[in-house]
Amino acid sequence: MASDYEILGVSPCASREEVRAAYRALARRWHPDRFMEGPEREWAGARMAEITRAYRACIKGCRAARATRTTRAEDDERLEQARRLIDDGQFSNARAVLMEVSTRRAEWNYLFGLMLLHRQEYEKALVYLSVAAHQQPENEKYTRMENVARGIQESRRPRFGRFSW
Repeated sequence: MASDYEILGVSPCASREEVRAAYRALARRWHPDRFMEGPEREWAGARMAEITRAYRACIKGCRAARATRTTRAEDDERLEQARRLIDDGQFSNARAVLMEVSTRRAEWNYLFGLMLLHRQEYEKALVYLSVAAHQQPENEKYTRMENVARGIQESRRPRFGRFSW
């Protein structure tokens, strides 16, 4: 069975306008009203139904792809804004901006952990920094900050020496 894009004769990365143009061209060619009564008209009706179904699926795919690109760009913008706020010491504002990000990828976990570290919430910071380092083990910045948080937490842990009675 042909894919929806093959039915319309466009590539999977075609724009919404290209999909619409292909649909209109096929609709002009295969619309049942262009055929005389009989089996040809019925066949054209079935072909037109297949073309319309493919068009709707492709347009829906275009919408989803555009929404994903927009969300990714918006998330990148928010992460950059949060990074600047953390650098400026505005940790509550950075937290609010980070909570607006839709995807919890490694950079988000790193920035959230960094913000918590600055707010002296060491245990929580270590959790988020560890997740960032786990998500991207090749990123030295994430691993280094995880180790810093681990060192701070270790130094704050109460130590009990041996008691001699």
